[in-house]
Amino acid sequence: MPSATPERDVAALLAQALAPTPVHWGWAPFEASAEPPSLPVVILQRLSFSTAGYEDLCSDAAYLGDTLLAVTVWAQGYEDARALNANARSAMAGAPGWRLQQELDLYEPAFRAWSIAGHWLAPGIAPA
Repeated sequence: MPSATPERDVAALLAQALAPTPVHWGWAPFEASAEPPSLPVVILQRLSFSTAGYEDLCSDAAYLGDTLLAVTVWAQGYEDARALNANARSAMAGAPGWRLQQELDLYEPAFRAWSIAGHWLAPGIAPA
């Protein structure tokens, strides 16, 4: 099985495919901001890295595990969020090693926006 596309490269791939929509690897650009980001926007965030199932106490091999990455699109309207998410899903097809596990559609009343999070799994890879 070929190694999965590194997370930073996934962010770059999505940024190119979804331009001019901003794509950020993590929430860092917004952590010190007094205002919410303008929409639409796409955020990538690692949800977990789990070595369960890959541990071998008899081997000194590098850690391997399953990485779960959230690709979350934000937009004002539900139809806009669904369309952006469809584009993000299509772009992720160009990131070898990542497979869609589930999608979650949520309305955030405080932000007055829709978010759709696709959870993508890359099995058996080294930690990023």
